[in-house]
Amino acid sequence: MVGAGRAWRWWRERRSSAAVTPVPIEELGRTLRRLHAQLEAIENQPPGPGKGLRVRAVRAAYADALCVACQRLDVAEPQPPFTQTELYRVEADLRSGGLDVRPVASG
Repeated sequence: MVGAGRAWRWWRERRSSAAVTPVPIEELGRTLRRLHAQLEAIENQPPGPGKGLRVRAVRAAYADALCVACQRLDVAEPQPPFTQTELYRVEADLRSGGLDVRPVASG
């Protein structure tokens, strides 16, 4: 019974998530620029407790957002492990597709 209830909930959630409207590309671009800036800031911090965990968490969120952008612009998605080299490749591909994910320089 418990397994059937979980399966039903999973199926219902999966079905309802398919009907979600896509995020506008402008908003997706803002999200990517924000996550890019956060990742860069964390990577440039001096070593400290929990830094590795924060880097992995923000890198995973950034990779998820990159995957969404890649699907929208028909660009090859990043492949795990999400190394800096792989993320740079995807960023360049998105830039050539018209979406620059680098933070806008202030000043």
